Amino acid sequence: METQYLKTLLIAAEEGSFSRAAAKLHLTQSAVSQRTKSLETCCGMQLLDRSGATLQPTVAGRIVLERARCILEMEERMLQDLRSLTDRQHLSICCTPAFGMAHLPHVLKHFMQQFGEVEDLKFLFDVPRRALDGVRNGEFDVAVIEHLADMDFGAMRYMELPQEEMLFVSAPGKGPAAGEVELVDLEPHLLITRCDGCSCRDLLAHNLESVKCEMDMFRRVMVLDDFGLIIKEVLAGEGVTFIARSAVAQYLSDGLLLEHHVPGFNRFCRRSMVACECESSGLLKRAFMESVQSHFGCFADSDNLG
Repeated sequence: METQYLKTLLIAAEEGSFSRAAAKLHLTQSAVSQRTKSLETCCGMQLLDRSGATLQPTVAGRIVLERARCILEMEERMLQDLRSLTDRQHLSICCTPAFGMAHLPHVLKHFMQQFGEVEDLKFLFDVPRRALDGVRNGEFDVAVIEHLADMDFGAMRYMELPQEEMLFVSAPGKGPAAGEVELVDLEPHLLITRCDGCSCRDLLAHNLESVKCEMDMFRRVMVLDDFGLIIKEVLAGEGVTFIARSAVAQYLSDGLLLEHHVPGFNRFCRRSMVACECESSGLLKRAFMESVQSHFGCFADSDNLG
């Protein structure tokens, strides 16, 4: 069963005439009629009633036409995806620094095995709300963000990923003892943190508010916008920070940093992958999202992401 024959049947039914269908398809009337007869032979049933002034689908014809539309739509999507392989490949991604430092290199390794010749691949690290706004206005194709529970994705497509654990860290001998600590144990130290809107700062502020405290409980607060610089300052023993475990996992493993937990604090931040509706980067976008899912071991149905 040729898909071009299905298209011919569809046009003939829509036009109600073999001659008008032939004109629209740039075929002879005989060719349109012959294609229809071939389909009817294949189906073993009459598909168009020719007895009236205009062609009308039979009961069997309506079934075939309904399925033909689906088949032709699938064929068109397939052809678009194949054509996109020969077009300039571009993908724009935004993520938080924590994801970028800890996970992005592994995701990219998997992704580049499939698309090693991407001509235009852009990455930007930003706080969750600005990343989300960038997806919403079409600046980014995909964003991966850590966020609090009140984040509103609106009508955008998204998928929840494993949560990120946040914790206090300090250099050995430059902060409290490792393990469980009270807030009073942290008060004498400099808190090094990022700007408002960063997921780790937002979660810390939320935790402090729950016990009727604020950032000024610390001896001093230093705000640095460079995530790597925050880690460098803490490694140098300058203070403590509340940060994603994945971003400092190697330093913890090597004993260069110690972790601290405050009883009752919520240590977990939600993480989500958000995608735009634009199909200009369809194949690359899907491949990148599948690479993120593979990295985290998420094999759930990703239809929600398109």
